[in-house]
Amino acid sequence: MRNEGLPASESRLLQTGVNGKDEITYRTVFENGVQVSRAIVRRVNVKQPLAEIIMVGAQNTFTAIPITGTLSYLSAGNAWLMRISSGSRKPLTTSGDLDGRVFSLAPDGRYLLFTRTTVISATAALQTPSPSSAGLSNSLWAINTIDPNAKPIDLKVKNVLWADWSPTSERTFAYSTAEPRATAPGWQANNDLFILTFSTLGNIDKATLALEASSGGVYGWFGTRFAWSPDGVRLAFSQADKLGIIDPAKQSSSPIAKYPVYQTYSDWVWNPFIAWTPDGKFLYTVLHGPPIGIESPEDSPIFDVAALAVDGSFGASLITRGGIWANPMPSPDGKQIAYLQASAPLQSVTSKYRLMIIDRDGSNAAAIFPPTDRGALSPLDITFVWSPDSAQLAAILNGNLWVIDLNTRLSQQITGDGQTTNPTWVK
Repeated sequence: MRNEGLPASESRLLQTGVNGKDEITYRTVFENGVQVSRAIVRRVNVKQPLAEIIMVGAQNTFTAIPITGTLSYLSAGNAWLMRISSGSRKPLTTSGDLDGRVFSLAPDGRYLLFTRTTVISATAALQTPSPSSAGLSNSLWAINTIDPNAKPIDLKVKNVLWADWSPTSERTFAYSTAEPRATAPGWQANNDLFILTFSTLGNIDKATLALEASSGGVYGWFGTRFAWSPDGVRLAFSQADKLGIIDPAKQSSSPIAKYPVYQTYSDWVWNPFIAWTPDGKFLYTVLHGPPIGIESPEDSPIFDVAALAVDGSFGASLITRGGIWANPMPSPDGKQIAYLQASAPLQSVTSKYRLMIIDRDGSNAAAIFPPTDRGALSPLDITFVWSPDSAQLAAILNGNLWVIDLNTRLSQQITGDGQTTNPTWVK
């Protein structure tokens, strides 16, 4: 396990390996007192082996920069945290089993919400054979980022597709689940929504149903994307053919925009990214546009960055042909929008991208990252987040975390292990 908390020349034993144990039943055949055959008829794992984990130093000498608020990221299956300076970082977990599906700091930075891969023992698999062992298998956890001796809190939620903190209620989050499947993509989405609160001691309240499980519409097996409103009262949702608003108090949803399904010809489904403006009046998103030739609407390569009024009264395209992974996100002060622009907009599924900045009305577009001598972002590096003061952006390039200053347009690399993903940044 690579660890930037240790110098490159050092290593440290994090976990001692332990041999596992199997109970093996043989069938042995003797003829005239002589053994003529011996075969295994049953093997049951009675003790799981424990892997030896060695922490290998990967510390780099990047120039430290000030960090506003709390910045966390995922590296090699573990959560890391930075406060005050990028030169001062600490691991929040050492288990190496975070799957990255959920990874989010609470608005006040005091807790991190994350999912961990659930290990199914060989014994359980033999006793209760099920295709679920080949599909989605995770659990939801939280950890206090302030307490240096904090232990992860098991939130008792399994097979999670999406989860995120309420922006207004302490230690409260919403989540959606799925049923594991052996076939791709590994799950059948429930398209449900629950809200849950836990105490500082880790006591968990009963989950409140916010949206009944459903088929999820066209291609609903893949799941629904959600996003909390800034006031914590509603959530936005997006599915393969529509997006809209959820009212948890009424356990109801209503669409505000529809668009042609994008035909991926694969085992994944495109649900557009959604982000609220800070005043809660608009959503920024990507909409699937009409065909440009004789192709069907489902095969159109056009994806535009758009702004939609939450009440359904207004919609406008801000950037035409931005790309399928444009993912527009307004700054916390609401004055600017960051988004990703495809280098080849008509092949945007596999195109390289550049991080752009525009004013909230769509004007003054400018490329800010990566630096011209660093190439462009691949579809695997399409994650970026705003700093809480709206002065900087954090982005991933080639598996490393960079911070971009919007005043100077200078960028600084702050991790070097090549395994960094999922940045999350709050006050």
